[in-house]
Order: sequence, then C-alpha cells, then structure tokens
Amino acid sequence: MNPVQVTSRRSRFLLVAAWCLIGLGLVLRLRQYLINRSLWLDEAMLALNILHKDVWGLLGRLDYEQGAPVGFLLLEKLVVTLLGDGERALRLLPFLAGCASLILFYLLARQFLSPAGLLTALALLAISPMLVYYASEVKQYSSDVFVALLLLYLFTRPWSQRLSYGWLVAGLLASWFSHPAVFVLAAIGLMLLWQHRQRPWPVLMLGAAWLASIGLLYLVNLRGLAQNDFLRAYWSEYFRQNPLTALLGLFENPAGLTAVPPLLLLFTVFGAGFLVFRSSPLAFPLLILFVAAFGASWLKLYPFAGRMVLFLVPFIYLFLASAVDFCAGISWRARWLSWLLALALAGYLLYAPLTLSVERFLRPKYPEHIRPAIAYLNAHYQTGDTVYVYYWALPAFRYYADPAMPYLSGGFYPDNPPALLTEFDALRGRSRVWILFSHVYEKGDYNERNAVLAYLDEIGKRRRQFLEPGTSVYLYLYDLR
Repeated sequence: MNPVQVTSRRSRFLLVAAWCLIGLGLVLRLRQYLINRSLWLDEAMLALNILHKDVWGLLGRLDYEQGAPVGFLLLEKLVVTLLGDGERALRLLPFLAGCASLILFYLLARQFLSPAGLLTALALLAISPMLVYYASEVKQYSSDVFVALLLLYLFTRPWSQRLSYGWLVAGLLASWFSHPAVFVLAAIGLMLLWQHRQRPWPVLMLGAAWLASIGLLYLVNLRGLAQNDFLRAYWSEYFRQNPLTALLGLFENPAGLTAVPPLLLLFTVFGAGFLVFRSSPLAFPLLILFVAAFGASWLKLYPFAGRMVLFLVPFIYLFLASAVDFCAGISWRARWLSWLLALALAGYLLYAPLTLSVERFLRPKYPEHIRPAIAYLNAHYQTGDTVYVYYWALPAFRYYADPAMPYLSGGFYPDNPPALLTEFDALRGRSRVWILFSHVYEKGDYNERNAVLAYLDEIGKRRRQFLEPGTSVYLYLYDLR
C-alpha cells in the first residue's frame, strides 16, 4: 500500500472517529434534555422573568436578583412566544448552543491538534458532565461557551487578518449575547493589534467601536448587575483569589476532572507551553483570555469560579489535549511507547468524566424535581386548605402551580431560626396546612426543614407526606388544631 493510500485511510478514520465522538456528545445532551426534569430554583427565577416581563422589562433589572445577557433573554422570549412556556421550550436555546458547540470545537481544535490530541479534546468536550448538564438549563452558560468558541474560530479564519466588517459586526453583537465575550474580545483585540502593529489605527478604531457597544451595554444591562449587592455578596469569595487556588478549583468545577488537581495543572501548563512552542495562533489568545477573566475577578467585576467560567472549559481541554499530542510525538526508538504514553494520559483524563456521564445517562438526576409534588398538591387540595411555600421554593411554585391557588409565602431568616418558626404559630388552629419545601437552607448542622418539622410535630399532627425519590422536594400535610 502506497503512502498516499495510508494517509487517506488515516484521514478517513480520524474523520469517522471525530464524528462518532460528536455523536456521543449529542446523544448525552439529548438524553439530558429529554428527561425534562423540573426547573430548579435558579432556572425558575430566570424563567419567571422571561415569561412575565415584556421586551422592555427584560432590558432593565430582573426580578429575583437574576442577571443574563440581553440578547439571550430576547431570544428566550422569542422562543417561548413561538413554542409556549414549557420547560423544553425554555431549554431549547441552551440545548442548541450546547450541540453547536461540539461542532465548533471540532472545527477549531482540528487546526491545531494532531490526531491523538484532537480525539482526546473532542472526547473530553463530548462527555464533560458540566457541559452536558448546562446544555439543558434555562441559563446563559451554554451559550457563553458557544459564543467564546465562535469568536475564537473566526479569529483562526484567514479572512480575520483583513479587519473586515465581519469583525465589526461580531464584536458589536457578541457582548450582548454573552457577558464573558468581553474577555474573548479583549484577547482577540490585543492579538489583532500585535499583528497590525505597523499600522494599528484600523484595529484601534475597531476596538473603539467594540468599547462603545460594551459601554452602551453597561448602561442598559451591566450597570444593574454591577450595583447588585446581593450578587456581589454571593460571589464575593471568588474575587481576588489566590491564582493557584483559583486555577486548581477549575478542574473539578466546572471542568469535571476529579484526578489530582496539581497534576492536572502541570499537564495544562505543559500543554499550553507546547502550543506556544509550536507557534499555534491560538496559544496566546487563550492565555490572554485566562488572564483577562482572572483580572476581572481581581477587580471584583466577574467571579472566577464554577458555572461563571464554564466558557473556559473547552480551552482547558485544548491545553490538556496538547499535552497528549506531545506524548504521542515523542521520538522513541520503539514508536509504540509514545502512543502508549499518550493513551495512558488520555485515559487518565477521561476516566472520571466518562464514569460520571455514563452514570447520569443511565440514572438521570432530579435534584429539585418539584413538578410531581405540585401535581400531588393540585390533586389533593381542598377548598379552605392553607398552603405554606418555603421561601426558596417560591419561584418554582409560581412557575408550576395553578395561579388561582391561594398560598402563604415564607420569609428568609438565615441567621434567625426562631423568626422562621414564629411564622407557623400564626397557622395554629387550622386543620389542613400544606408545607412545601425545596432548596432547603443548611448551615453547619442546622437544616431549616428539619427544624420546621420538629416544631410542627410538637404543635400539630402530620397527616400526609409526599416525597419523590431522588429529589430534595418535600410536601407535608399537617393538622395544627
């Protein structure tokens, strides 16, 4: 067999293997989408904004201390207007973004990685537990990943060096559809400036247009988030972190890699260095991207942790896959040793996320599956019953419950347990009181649901309870006479 035929067969095998991995990723995302779990707290809070606010209302400050890009909110509004207000309609946009990200990642990674690294990177992205999960959540994090990949893919295209109108439009729109797109634009802008350093004015004008768009976005949308004391306090521990601690934390959440974090960091740094050594045009933009995101957290502008930096996950995988490429390319006298080393590293990286993704595929999780509890309440509710809804269950209750059902909403007393129990004193003398819990507040050994139930068992009698297996949603009927 001549070398041309061998090369052709290898290319076909690589293409088939890559699309099989993409197919695996699509199956995992479709499975998560189709289980149609109930909206949990954060999803319900954002969904209520999307459903009940008009277009102008979505441009201002959102209810329930929520924040999301304007473009994402308007697209969600369009989808629910056309397809209805069900969970699948609300999750359709993140699902499509998650699926499209698989293809974009493949188109991007194949330009810079050899076969061993490419298949490793694609496998990591396909089975990533967090990327699979957020591809069916009514939040913007899946589309953040898509926008980041799209911008960097465009940067690698030959036409990107010409500073065409395409860059102007992409930069003007990107930050309106994804808040962290600002960091990607910063990285791309600096690289374009370096590439055109002999004639920088077109790049500076392009950057000025982008900054003007971001400034308008700040006035319309970001200013309210920047001044939101609740959100700033909630994310405060992820501002001004130790850089090493922050980087190590990314591997488990959101990258879904539970192997030894210091070792993963070593492989990541090594892979990034190998990309730089090979003069990959993607190396420096990615390094700048990580620095920009961390710098924003140091300035207390954007938290560097968890789902907020999900958009960085594909690029962590790229760096790790580059380390696999290095192993596969080592010149041993026995060539198979380099492939064995590459396979061992790839297996080490893939084992934990693959195990978790398979487990979730076979036994999907329903952590705050409140819909069955609401259905049970609707079926057994009698005129005159009192319905008490725990504070953190309110958004999901308002999404699922019959609007005509009267209810009492609980207050939030995180550091004042007696105040919470006092609310139930007002319910004494009532023969049928339903108590609905979800997203229960816990701190140390203290659990609000347990505290409330212990008190209710003292002052009344538990008549009925509905506990859906595998969920953290609880419904009780008490006689408090």
